[in-house]
Amino acid sequence: MKTLTQHMRTPAKDDLRLKSILDLSDEELHERLRSTAENITKEIWSKNGYITYYDAVICPDTRHMIHEYRDRKELVKIAPSGAVYLVKTL
Repeated sequence: MKTLTQHMRTPAKDDLRLKSILDLSDEELHERLRSTAENITKEIWSKNGYITYYDAVICPDTRHMIHEYRDRKELVKIAPSGAVYLVKTL
């Protein structure tokens, strides 16, 4: 016989928080991290910061990255020394 406590501990099959991150599909992982990523983005942009990422469609090679600000995107080149150079505003 199952008690109320046992029923409450039964995980919902569609609750992504209860699945191991290794067991998630790409879509499930994206959905699980979406709200966290949105909150981090808002926090960074509220401080006039930017997010850096690689976009294979825009970046000609791995030395180039995208800096995304609240109001614009920039294609930048990163030198081996770590210096960042603006290539163009997108």
